[in-house]
Amino acid sequence: MKKVIIIAIIVILGIVGYFLISSNRHQQNLTDQQIVERLDTVLKRVDDFFISADVIPENYKQMKIKENSDDEFFYRNLWLQDAKHQIKPNQNMFSFSADEIDKYKIPSYVVGCSGRANLFAKYAKEAGIKDVYVVVSVYTPDIGKQHMNGHQIIAVKMSNGLQLLDPANGAYNFNRAKIDGDCKLNEIIDATHHGKKEYQIAAIMTQEEHEKLTSVEKLMEVYNRVSKVSE
Repeated sequence: MKKVIIIAIIVILGIVGYFLISSNRHQQNLTDQQIVERLDTVLKRVDDFFISADVIPENYKQMKIKENSDDEFFYRNLWLQDAKHQIKPNQNMFSFSADEIDKYKIPSYVVGCSGRANLFAKYAKEAGIKDVYVVVSVYTPDIGKQHMNGHQIIAVKMSNGLQLLDPANGAYNFNRAKIDGDCKLNEIIDATHHGKKEYQIAAIMTQEEHEKLTSVEKLMEVYNRVSKVSE
């Protein structure tokens, strides 16, 4: 009886192992065209998520009218201060993981490009795209200043290397989201599609590494890597 049980366990483990290996091979053997097709789906999924999440409550709009504020972070600060949105203490736009953004439907005006990049990476992995990275870039006129001005984008491994993408502005597919460049540290790129190479790559990170940048101070440490190289 024991032998039968042991043999059954070995067979089950063998079957599970086979499917895991097959799944891994399937991910690794995706063609560039298959990756592009999946990225189109991921980009639409991210866009649809934030279209739904980005609805600004009417009471927030009324408060802005009363405050007569032009602050671009006004709605973000209201959301963070709102008692019903207190997900965890000491929260700021860099403190939310992709899972939290997805679960609590946190809007992009709260999480910014950092949160959007993390959510994109999460959805891309769920779509079977294995090699996805978050690229931290710094606005070059501000390099060397103690000022936070940068843009978090995405890199996906394809047959010719890492392809840069900007998933931040909505209504994108792969061809509109892609950014020219070789995706190397300290490279100057047009990260925001403004027609000028004004951003310098400071870091190429896994989603898990990027989600550890939970404060302005931690992000500035990454920005300062570029500052030191450029001096």
